[in-house]
Amino acid sequence: MNLFGTDGIRFVVEGGKVNSDLLYSPFLISRIAYATSSVFGKGKYVLVWDTRSSSSHISYIFSSTLSSFGLKTFLSGVLPTPAVSSLILLFGFDGGFSVSASHNPPEFNGIKFFLKDGMKADELTERKIEDEFIKESEHTNGLSMKVSIDGVENFESIAFSSYVSFIQRIFPKNFLRGIKLVVDCSNGATYKVAPHIFSLFSAELDVVGDKPDGKNINVDVGSENPQKALSRSGDFKIIFDGDGDRVIIGDSYGNLYDGDHIISLLAKFMKDEGKLRNGVVGTILSNKALEDFVSKDLKLKFERVQVGDRNIAYKMKEINSNLGGEESGHIILSDVLPTGDGIIAALQTLFYVLRSGKELKDLVISKYYQAKGKVNVSKKESLDSFEFLKKISEEVERLGGRAIVRYSGTEPVLRIMVEHPDKEVAEKYKDILVDEFHSVLK
Repeated sequence: MNLFGTDGIRFVVEGGKVNSDLLYSPFLISRIAYATSSVFGKGKYVLVWDTRSSSSHISYIFSSTLSSFGLKTFLSGVLPTPAVSSLILLFGFDGGFSVSASHNPPEFNGIKFFLKDGMKADELTERKIEDEFIKESEHTNGLSMKVSIDGVENFESIAFSSYVSFIQRIFPKNFLRGIKLVVDCSNGATYKVAPHIFSLFSAELDVVGDKPDGKNINVDVGSENPQKALSRSGDFKIIFDGDGDRVIIGDSYGNLYDGDHIISLLAKFMKDEGKLRNGVVGTILSNKALEDFVSKDLKLKFERVQVGDRNIAYKMKEINSNLGGEESGHIILSDVLPTGDGIIAALQTLFYVLRSGKELKDLVISKYYQAKGKVNVSKKESLDSFEFLKKISEEVERLGGRAIVRYSGTEPVLRIMVEHPDKEVAEKYKDILVDEFHSVLK
């Protein structure tokens, strides 16, 4: 059983709406907590959650089960996932957790795991938790877990103010004075803290997606649905996902800039300042225009890893790079935090743009066209078994493009991307692949 996906554990809370191997129950959360306690060991841990109606309930079950096995948990309320990393570094916690399903629809939830260095749990740690989870399920045979609140402490006020201060110290005072920002919080974890932080730098704010009701996270707002923010009037549109580890940015003309665009801007300015170390890390889905910009224009190395900000972070650590990210808006500035933080990435981008005196559109790469599609799947068959995929991919490469087909690590879908400078070529081969997979995976 694969308990972990691309980014922690994901499960479906409202069963019947979505196909999933993992369905929520209080007992499931207790089992995950037991397995986690066996691997992480006794110590002090911080926990945050997002605005889903299930998140606080899951957090209490998870933390009270951890407590019963000797792990003290500091409940820090609704905060972005990357706040876990900053709080670990600030207070010396032994690790931490975020209860969130990030950009996924409200019917999903999940748990993300952080180690004592502020990084997301590595694959070895995940495998150990998974092994303990499986062993525990073989022995409990459905018996209920014990819980305890003795080791659970309310840390919300301190966590909020500490995370705010952590970010506030990075940037100049009032540097956003006179700037109007549209801030889209996706009805998620940033809904309180992001407007507060931007206001501390004296920005004029128009906030959307800041009225969570437990069921509207990522619904018609946020990085998955940026149209509402883009339609508003403002100098910049700062658009987060549900747990605030991603950001995409719009300008006053209604243009939208994703992670690849933002990384190109950050790379240029960081290199000009002499701050960029050992190149840039992207993923297999990073636009080739970004690779060409880094390798040809900046004369630096561009590394690709599998999708997921955790993979990026560990490659950055391996090669001692301090900039990496992916198109979705995960951007890691590891001199600040070893994980992606949407608020920090947005502020750093705004700082460079405003200092330059230029338009955002004039400071980013022009991307090659990427045609994207997806196919819903009930099970994940090996992609090596599909001869048509190899044939079509080779044909796209001969034409100067590339095709990437992969299963999502967080949803029951097959993702298809065809990249080519010519939009018509990319769309043509994307449609061919979607049709082929629809016919064999229906």
